Amino acid sequence: MNSILEDRTYASVKAYALKGTLIDQATYTSLAESKSIDELIIKLKTTAYNEFVSKVDEPYTSKKIEHAVKEHVSKLHFDLMKVSPANKILSNYFLKYIIANLKIVLKGKALNKSYEELKDYLDLYSEELIGRRDLITRALTADNIEDSINTLNGTEFFKDIERAMQIYKENPKIDIFDIYLDRSFYSALSKTYAELNTSLMPIGSTPKVRKFRQIIAYYVDSYNILSVLRAKLWKLENEEIKKILIEPTFDISVTTLKKIIASDSIEEGIKILENTSYNKLIPTSFTNEGEVISQLENNIKKHEFIKFKKTFYWNSFGEIVSLSIIKLKEFEANNVASIAFGIENKIEPKVLMSNIIV
Repeated sequence: MNSILEDRTYASVKAYALKGTLIDQATYTSLAESKSIDELIIKLKTTAYNEFVSKVDEPYTSKKIEHAVKEHVSKLHFDLMKVSPANKILSNYFLKYIIANLKIVLKGKALNKSYEELKDYLDLYSEELIGRRDLITRALTADNIEDSINTLNGTEFFKDIERAMQIYKENPKIDIFDIYLDRSFYSALSKTYAELNTSLMPIGSTPKVRKFRQIIAYYVDSYNILSVLRAKLWKLENEEIKKILIEPTFDISVTTLKKIIASDSIEEGIKILENTSYNKLIPTSFTNEGEVISQLENNIKKHEFIKFKKTFYWNSFGEIVSLSIIKLKEFEANNVASIAFGIENKIEPKVLMSNIIV
């Protein structure tokens, strides 16, 4: 019992310490105002990213910076997994980094991209940390998309990837691989939460994992909403769209999701959300169906960021702050990567600042 308490306290204190290193508004502005990638590198060396940014070789590029800042997040996540009592959820969440690389590989293979064309977009640091580098390299070096998928047989991703390939053959929308890989990831996360939540506990006690409910619910509900809308945009059959859903659902019921599926348009489907907890996230303009889904997704991400920031106030020393700091660092790394890309492409600082989530 003392060991569990000590781990919980240590993990929470570590999460709070890491929160103190998050980039503030003034620093973001300074980064966005960099005149070159070289100047951005110099500025990043004064932040928590110094260790990994210092390893970047010249010539500097935005992609190398993106890899470096995301490696920092992966290492932070890996270290927290080893000390947090919530390590089962954190371990499942770590699969997100593998999923990101699988998306690049499988979509690249589907588009007949070669190894040389894909390798610079991949960073296998996360896989190296948990001993799963071979999973990506086998898929990457396969001759074609079918062989690439076959190398994944026996993994937790195979069933969903196989289904994505079946749909892709009939309806070649490349992002179908994103949806089914996300389905695999969020399904595993939801399953782990459910198993921990129903674990045998002393009478009258509450599983600590239950505090993760609002986070897991938001992930699953958001996945279901966005996946259904994108599938409708691609004109998939209603029965096929239903197979994309993750069940059991949380706060957005299967009934509501089926109403969205049966709706006559994307606009009508989104307006069904007016009677749900997502009502304040609904876009106000419906001029372009693809753009309105992207806007809804962006609103969901911004709200997610706010939710994770708030966990440090309503659950000060609970296990959930470990996941919260990982998510906040993910947002931060994405912001830095976005700024690096913008500087490389001569985008104005004001535009860069308007595109980050803080």
